[in-house]
Amino acid sequence: MYTLKQDEALLNLYQLNVSKNGQFIVQRKIFSDIYPDFPDSIIFKVYIYLCKAVDWKYRKVKTAKSVIRRDLSLSRTKLENALIWLESNFFIKRTNTNTKQMYQAKILTAPDYDPINKLFVSCEDISTHTSSFKKRNQGYIMIPSDAITNEMLENKASSNRKWTKSKITVLLMLYAHCWLEYFGGVNPEVVKLDMNGNVIGIKPSFYFTLVKNEKNIVKIIEELMKLQMVKTVPVYFYNGVYFGDQAMTTFRQGYENHVVLRPFHLSSKKVNKPLMDFKRAAMIL
Repeated sequence: MYTLKQDEALLNLYQLNVSKNGQFIVQRKIFSDIYPDFPDSIIFKVYIYLCKAVDWKYRKVKTAKSVIRRDLSLSRTKLENALIWLESNFFIKRTNTNTKQMYQAKILTAPDYDPINKLFVSCEDISTHTSSFKKRNQGYIMIPSDAITNEMLENKASSNRKWTKSKITVLLMLYAHCWLEYFGGVNPEVVKLDMNGNVIGIKPSFYFTLVKNEKNIVKIIEELMKLQMVKTVPVYFYNGVYFGDQAMTTFRQGYENHVVLRPFHLSSKKVNKPLMDFKRAAMIL
């Protein structure tokens, strides 16, 4: 039986990065057709940066503002304006006021929105623990830390052209629909691919949530493919569930052919889940 292990060129084509650098949380509430957008891309990128910078031991961000400005290529004024907006609208809460200490803040449970009065409503009383999110139906996305770099978030002309807010948002939402144990990647009902790996359809709820049309989303996903942030992988399903990658698995009666979209950066925690013990051996990693 031909396998990928016998072909180094194919191995390089499909190889992925199983990140051991941990994960961070982005709350799904910030992506909604009834939720207002951030005023500008700088505030959005600062927020994503802060979400990534959370120190899990203390459950807060502990980073000098000078480091944030350097990492994101921001002036003092632009950073201050972004932090003021995020705090005044209940996305974050500063936990120290001593200007001689490094900046410290909590990422709050994303606020609700009152469309009549056009105001954000604090949800600070809801804990930001994942168990609390699940109990209160506050959706969240776990993102491998390697998947979002400072280059993607920095305020430089080249980065802003290459990594628009829309492109980062679509990438984050693809992770929201990526279930390795069930689909081997992104749910093929959300992003439909033909057997050649071409995008042929997007589930309406996906682009409605992002307040875009299907054509917009297809174009962005194709750009993410070119950037090698997501890859198309031929897989087998059995009884409607991912069984293994075709190049690593012998075909048997009852297998279904599918092509799925798989993010290049995968969390080692998800790859090494007990449900993946058998499938991992049949997956290109």
